[in-house]
Amino acid sequence: MQKILITYYSESGSTEEIAKIILNTITNYDVDLLEVGKVQHLNYDGIFIGTPNIYGKPAPEIIKFLKKNNDRLATKSIHLFFTCMACYLDNEMKNYQLEIFTDSNIAKNINVLERMNSWEKSHAVSTYLSNLNIIAPKLTIASIAFFKGRLRFRSLSFINSLIMRMICLINRNVEQGDFYKPQDVETWTKQIDFFCRIINRNNITK
Repeated sequence: MQKILITYYSESGSTEEIAKIILNTITNYDVDLLEVGKVQHLNYDGIFIGTPNIYGKPAPEIIKFLKKNNDRLATKSIHLFFTCMACYLDNEMKNYQLEIFTDSNIAKNINVLERMNSWEKSHAVSTYLSNLNIIAPKLTIASIAFFKGRLRFRSLSFINSLIMRMICLINRNVEQGDFYKPQDVETWTKQIDFFCRIINRNNITK
């Protein structure tokens, strides 16, 4: 039986909850659900990696995992999901050869990257992908999803809580709350090919 790994880092809890929804949605496969720090091997056919957005990048724990396993992950089918408070589709993302999914909270209009403000650019899909390419250039992502997650100041570290409080004061579009919808996670999980093999190993490179 083909094996799937779902691994994640979660600070406020929403990334972990989404990982569990993915676990419960997948049927007829052998699936392991592990926090990223508990992954002992990569003997899997397909791998899901979940992370909160940290200023347009994965969490440091996920970055460490990606860098450490860059060569081994290059041979795997990778499905990556971000939880974030904002995500913007942009005209540059067409240059990346992978499936991109955004949940029902995220606007579907395509923005011109050059016309976006600094906040929007830092949360643009192509910014996420560009940063991933720098962090793990051999990574072969088959699909990537963006889910609006959870913002609870008390669930964050002191520094991140302070930063998010400031962002909420500056940007009225960012507020506390629980936003992700389980049905969006299920939709993404059901529509992807778990074991998609990417021929072009630079599939997230322009």
